[in-house]
Amino acid sequence: MRNSSSADLKKLYSLVFMSLLLLIAQGAPALQTFFTPAEPPQSHYKIEARIDLEKALVEGKETVVFKNKSSIPISILAFDWAIKDGRTIELEMDGKPLVLLNSKKTPPFLSPLLYELPKPVRPRAKVKIDIKFSSADFMPAKADEIKFVNWYPRLWWDDLPVHDSFEVKIDGTAGYAVAASGLLDKKSGYYQNNGVKTFGLFLGKDLKTETREVEGVLITSLFTEKGRQCAQLCLETAADVVKFYKGWLGFYPFKFLSIVPGDAIPMGGYPFASGIVFIHGQEQFDKRPPIFWKWITAHEIGHQYWGEYVMDDDTPSWLWIGMGIYADREYMLNANLGLEVHSGLISRYLNGLRNHHDTTADIPPAQLKKIKFDFNNIVIHGKGFSIISALDSVLGKETFVKIYKKCLKDYGDKRLGYKEFKEVCEKKSGQNLSWFFEQWVRSNRYLCYQIVSQESIQEGERYVSTVRVESTGSMEMPIEVKAVFEDGTSEIKFTERLLKINSLKFESKSKLKEVILDPDKKLARVEAPIPLGTEELAEKIQQMPWSGSAEAALDSYKKAIDLKIADVSLWFRLGLLLYGSGCDQESFAAFKKVIELKPTATTHFATLVWMGHLKDLEGRRDEALKLYSEALKHDSGDTMRHDQWGLQINKAWVEERLKAPFRRVDKNNSL
Repeated sequence: MRNSSSADLKKLYSLVFMSLLLLIAQGAPALQTFFTPAEPPQSHYKIEARIDLEKALVEGKETVVFKNKSSIPISILAFDWAIKDGRTIELEMDGKPLVLLNSKKTPPFLSPLLYELPKPVRPRAKVKIDIKFSSADFMPAKADEIKFVNWYPRLWWDDLPVHDSFEVKIDGTAGYAVAASGLLDKKSGYYQNNGVKTFGLFLGKDLKTETREVEGVLITSLFTEKGRQCAQLCLETAADVVKFYKGWLGFYPFKFLSIVPGDAIPMGGYPFASGIVFIHGQEQFDKRPPIFWKWITAHEIGHQYWGEYVMDDDTPSWLWIGMGIYADREYMLNANLGLEVHSGLISRYLNGLRNHHDTTADIPPAQLKKIKFDFNNIVIHGKGFSIISALDSVLGKETFVKIYKKCLKDYGDKRLGYKEFKEVCEKKSGQNLSWFFEQWVRSNRYLCYQIVSQESIQEGERYVSTVRVESTGSMEMPIEVKAVFEDGTSEIKFTERLLKINSLKFESKSKLKEVILDPDKKLARVEAPIPLGTEELAEKIQQMPWSGSAEAALDSYKKAIDLKIADVSLWFRLGLLLYGSGCDQESFAAFKKVIELKPTATTHFATLVWMGHLKDLEGRRDEALKLYSEALKHDSGDTMRHDQWGLQINKAWVEERLKAPFRRVDKNNSL
C-alpha cells in the first residue's frame, strides 16, 4: 500500500468539499411526514369562482403559490377542506395529480386533507398548486343573506393564522350587494389585497350601499332601507374613526372596510373577516343611544388592527381583545364621548370575581372547556381590557403608547402572544414585569386598595396632609392617589406595591379637601375585600407555611366550616397547618372532618394517627392508644411522609407510638 501524495489529498479534500456544498444547496433531507414551519409561509391565492344561488353551489378554480422559507424540503401539504357529499376537490402540481394520504378508502374525508407532492419542494423554492373545487353545503338555497369565510380550499398549518394575499373573481351575484376582503379592480373584475388573515364574502339581497373614502381607505356600508339611519351614522363614524386611528398610529392596515348588518338585536358586533365587520340591530336604531353605535363602530374597527392585522397566538385569546378595546377607548376619549362602556366592561370582570369565578386568563384549553360561566364576557373581554388598562396605569400612557405602536410595527402580519408582548413591554420600559403578569394573567388575584385614614395639619403657612392607603385585596401594584386641596390644586403620588400600608405625605398651600384613588378610572378595583370562596380558600390554604400561621390557619378553619368544604385533602392539609401553628384543638377537629368525609385507606390511616398524636400532646394517653389501634385496622402498607417535620407515618411508626407517646417535633425530630 503506497502513501497518498499531497496532490491526491488535495483532490480528495476538494471532492469532499464539493459534495458538502451540493448537500447544502439541496437542503436537508425531506421529511416524509407533514410539518408546519416555525413561521408558516405567506401564500398568494388567485381564485375564480361561480355562485349558483338556485342550487346553493359554489364552484371554481384557484392557483396557490408560496415559497418554502423553511430549511427543510416539503413533501406533504395539508388543506383545510373536506371531501364528502356536496364537496369535491382536485389538485395538481406541474400537471401531476396530488396523492391524497388520508387513511380511509372512501369519503367522507374531513379537514385537514393531506397530499403527497410529486417531488419535494426544496428550501427557497416556490410551490404552485392548481385546484378545482366545488361545494354545495355552504349556504341555504335562495338565501337573502350569504356569509362565506372558509369557502375555498386553503393551506392548513396546524390551525395557525397566516396572512395571505388574494385575487378573487366572483360570478353569479346579480341582485346582491357584495362585501369582500379586498378592493374591486373594475378592469380585471378581481377583488385584491396585499395580505389578510381571512378572505370573507358577504352577499345581501337588495341591500343599499353608501361609500366614503378617507385617507386612502374605501369604507362601504351595506344596509336595508329600515336600517338606513343607523348605517349612515356608523358610516360617518367609521370615517372619523379611520382618520383618527391613522393619525394616531400612522397607518390603517387595509385599503378597504365594509360594515354589514348582522342580527336583529342591537347587541354589538364582531369582525366577520379581514376588512368586514358586522354591527347588529341596525334596524332598531332607536333602541340604543347614538353613543353606543359610535362606540361599537370604533370597537370593531379597532380589531382590524388587533385580531386581523396583528394575529393572536394564545388560547384563550384575550390579548387582541384588550388591545383592540384600548384603541376604541382612545377614540372615545379624543371625541369626548365618555368611558361608560369601558367601565361596564371592567364591571363584568369585577362581578365575575364577586361571584367567585376563576378569572385566570392563562389556562390550558382542556380546563377552558370545563368552565361553565360566561368566560368570554367576564375574562376575555372584561379582564382582557382590565389587564391592558392596568398596564397603561403602571407604565404611564407615554411609555405604553410606544409599546402599543412597537407591537403593531413588529407584529403586523404575524402572531403576538402575551409572553412576547411581555418581552416588548420589558424592553421598552426597562422594567421586569413578571410581578404584573403573574398576578393579572396567571392568577385569580384581585385588586382592592382602601383609604384607611387622612389628615391635614397646618404647619406655618403650609399644610401637611398624610394619607394612609391599605392593600386589602390579594393583588399588589402601584396605584395613583390624587390629593385635591381646597384651593383647587391637586397632586398625584403612587403607592409602593411591596408595602401593605402606604403612608403618603402631601404639602400644599391649602387644606386637604378629598383623596381619590385611581382618578383616571383605569383600574379594575373592588371597593371592599371579597369574602373568600371555595377555590380562593383552597389557594390560600395551599400557600400557607407549615408553621407560624396560627391567625391565617384559624381564619381558614372557620371559613372552611362556613363554606361547608367537602374536600378531604383540604381538611387534611388544614389539620397539619393547625398542628404546625400550635392550634391543637382545631387541628383535631379538622382531622375529624377528614374521617367524616370517608377518605382513602392511606389518608384514613394517617388521619387517625395524627388524631392519636394530638391526644398524646393533650396528655390523654388512653384515647391516643385507641386511635393508634384503630389506625392499624386501616393500614394499607403505604408510608405517608411529612418531610417538613422529618416524619414517616407507617405501621412501624404506629407500633412505636403504642410503646411511647408522641411528642411535638421540629424537622430534626427533636423536642
